[in-house]
Amino acid sequence: MARRKSKPQTAPSTLPEAIALIERYLVLEHEIAAAVAEADKAIAAIQATRDELVAPFGAEVENIFLQLRAWWSVAGPDIAKDRKSIELAGANIGLRMTPGKLKNPKGVKKDADAVLLVQAIVATWPGAKELLRTKIELEKKEIVKRLNVTTSVCPITLRLRELGFTVAQGDEFFIDRAAPKEADPDVVDVPEPEIVEARP
Repeated sequence: MARRKSKPQTAPSTLPEAIALIERYLVLEHEIAAAVAEADKAIAAIQATRDELVAPFGAEVENIFLQLRAWWSVAGPDIAKDRKSIELAGANIGLRMTPGKLKNPKGVKKDADAVLLVQAIVATWPGAKELLRTKIELEKKEIVKRLNVTTSVCPITLRLRELGFTVAQGDEFFIDRAAPKEADPDVVDVPEPEIVEARP
């Protein structure tokens, strides 16, 4: 398979070319932001219209569901005979098994207590380690925050540094729209007040 050659990157060679590219970049960035904002506004309007149209149907569907559930609890066994559900009027209706949900042993109310019981099983049979889920991750933002503190260093920060943790930072190229410059204040010549001499 032949290697595809990447398109060579072009770059401005003069200051006027760079200025023209910056101006074009800012125009395109503005157009993208405006298009996204307009699309978000349109999507929000569509969703609001959808919710307005669906709301009364949703309430009616919920009401019908509750009525049919009450009806099925009485009439279902006679209609379905030995089955839990049937096809009726183009719908499957009846009872079905819910997904299995773990129930802790009697008297064990907290999951933390149940974990201790399963840990004992895993300690006896290491092959049962899949019964427990452990997810330990670095809280990188908090570590960086601690390492960036230069005043009143705590023992935890000192230990992090002793272990060799550091914060890596570097320069990255950016283009941001410059804040508009404030206009210079208008200088108004105010005539000096006349000095009136007091007469005896």
